[in-house]
Amino acid sequence: MRIAVVCADLGIRVPGPKGASLHLQAISSAFAGLGHEVLLVAVAGHGDATLGHQSLLLPHPGRTHGLRRELRKLRFMAALPGRIQPTLEGFAPEVVYERLSLFGARGRAIADRFDAVHVVEVNALLAREDAQWRGLRLASLARRREHAALSHADLRVAVSDEVARAVADVAPGPRVLVVPNGVDASTFAALPDRDGARAQLGLSPEVVWLGFSGALRPWHGLDRAVDALAHLPRHIHLVIAGDGPVRASIIVQARSRGVADRVRFLGQIAHSTMPTFLAAIDVALAPYPDAGDFAFSPLKVYEYLAAGVPTVASDIGQLHDLLTAMPGALRVVAGDAVALGNGILHVVNDLAAWRGAATMARDRVLADHSWERRAEQIIEAIVGRDTHALAA
Repeated sequence: MRIAVVCADLGIRVPGPKGASLHLQAISSAFAGLGHEVLLVAVAGHGDATLGHQSLLLPHPGRTHGLRRELRKLRFMAALPGRIQPTLEGFAPEVVYERLSLFGARGRAIADRFDAVHVVEVNALLAREDAQWRGLRLASLARRREHAALSHADLRVAVSDEVARAVADVAPGPRVLVVPNGVDASTFAALPDRDGARAQLGLSPEVVWLGFSGALRPWHGLDRAVDALAHLPRHIHLVIAGDGPVRASIIVQARSRGVADRVRFLGQIAHSTMPTFLAAIDVALAPYPDAGDFAFSPLKVYEYLAAGVPTVASDIGQLHDLLTAMPGALRVVAGDAVALGNGILHVVNDLAAWRGAATMARDRVLADHSWERRAEQIIEAIVGRDTHALAA
């Protein structure tokens, strides 16, 4: 099939280090890897994108804030069809696979023009998310556009059961397929040795390293990890691969808790360096807070498991089912720094056994949770061969 993957979200650039960007690039490449012709339409990032399939990368219109940011997104959406039409005419898509974007409702019109199947991938209800975290001014308009995009799609693809239920609540009708995030199996097929990885990253070989990767945002719960670290033995340290708006507050917190000398920031690292980072650490952390609306499908956790790293994660949302039967992973009470610290200590005190179990998890994740497998699920649903995976 000819699949046009369309993402008009100005916060998701190609190439780009964010999890959303990695997801977008990975699912596009997975479709291509299955033998389909793929055209990725997205916002250009910095540097050259090596994708292995066709792409149309549009220049970013520049950063603004508040209402100006929202108006800029609306202008970008309004101009999108005209800017991509010539390329689409030459490509003639049979499927338009649209990642849901704030104020975005153009995929249906594009699909109709080419008599194509319209699929909307939903990672979150963005009108609700932006209103909660960014003070969205044009919330009513955003909700109407979101409802239109979701209601008129031929197939909705949600990353978690929680997102699927939310989609059904705000826009009943078209079917919803749950397809969690995955992992790039080729990236994690071979890992460097621990000593070499630590030397490359400048990490001491003499301590136990806890690791966290990803954007530093309030909903990732990194403050709980710092609180937990304060009650752990001094030979246990924390290394963070990522950057974001709460970095400054984490630094202040680490100082106030007396653990600043045991917290190391690597900043944003290239995704190609992620196997090295994960090979260097002893225990990976996903310390999400106790959020009643948790609906993530955490990419970082799949990568932790694919690298064979013992993982301590909050027992919340999709992580409950994923990790319940996963060797090498320990679930702890979400948002509880004491429970997190106890879980970490439990793993560290028997690290050799946990590493052995995590190796079994690695094999399972690489076999069953690759992006190629995720793409197969979506293609099967599109052609109607996987009706049992669909929920109204």
